[in-house]
Amino acid sequence: MFQGEFSNNMDDKGRVSIPAAFRDALNSCHADNTLIVARSHNSPNLVAYPMREWKRLLARVNAMQPSKQVAAFRRAVIGAAQECIPDRQGRVLLSPVLREHASLSRAVHFAGTGELFEIWDSEAWSRQLDADLALLQDFELGL
Repeated sequence: MFQGEFSNNMDDKGRVSIPAAFRDALNSCHADNTLIVARSHNSPNLVAYPMREWKRLLARVNAMQPSKQVAAFRRAVIGAAQECIPDRQGRVLLSPVLREHASLSRAVHFAGTGELFEIWDSEAWSRQLDADLALLQDFELGL
């Protein structure tokens, strides 16, 4: 399970180190350490899927009735997705297309969301977190 928030710097080549806690979760909960990194379809960030979760997503998309939205999702999210295997230092190289979508600069923020994790530009993450906390002001989980 991916949980927690971490910040790292991206180098000039577009390499960023996946947080050690996320690499540990990937190795302990999944058969391999392969990630699929894709555009988020509804916000300016990237989503990292362990292979098992990516296959689940593809199965769900393939089971959907054809529509303009499904075609758009296939082009925008699946089409730009990139397979990443962290190197010995835990780094992955993010493609220019993905970096551009998330407006990634040097400071990169990682946010665990359970079975996935998100990759944000640090400034964009800060704005999104403020908006999310404001939205949750009156939210009750009913526990």
